[in-house]
Amino acid sequence: MNYKDRLTRVSSHVMTLTGFFHGVIRMDTAAPAEARTNVVRYHILKCLERQAPHHLTEISAILNVKKNTLSELLDRMVRDGLVDRTQTPDDRRMTFLGITAAGRAAIREFEKGLMANIVDFLETLEEDDRRDLVQAIESLIRILTRHDRKSSKYFSF
Repeated sequence: MNYKDRLTRVSSHVMTLTGFFHGVIRMDTAAPAEARTNVVRYHILKCLERQAPHHLTEISAILNVKKNTLSELLDRMVRDGLVDRTQTPDDRRMTFLGITAAGRAAIREFEKGLMANIVDFLETLEEDDRRDLVQAIESLIRILTRHDRKSSKYFSF
């Protein structure tokens, strides 16, 4: 059976996997809307951490977030001290976005909470299932990271 046929057989489970990862992110005590915002803020910060400074348009394209939505989030993130904005000397309308030390700390805190949620979930599994799941996740990351080197169209690790 070719990979397309095999994928078709399991396609309904892809959403289950997506739900699993969303569930792990939201396992903390934050309200759902706040948790979603934290995930988006995390991705913005990771984007800035990997390659700063950025323009709003670049981040919007990378994360596939509307510019007006992103602008509102960035305003809050600047106010919260996670992101800084600097204007270019040549054109004051053009601003660069960068991550602050507080933004880097927020990334680490989010990742720490996420890891705690993952560990809590894994503790509910039998040893063999835990090993298999971790191995499968490692394989997915390896494959997707290799793909990301070829094209950033689908993923931004």
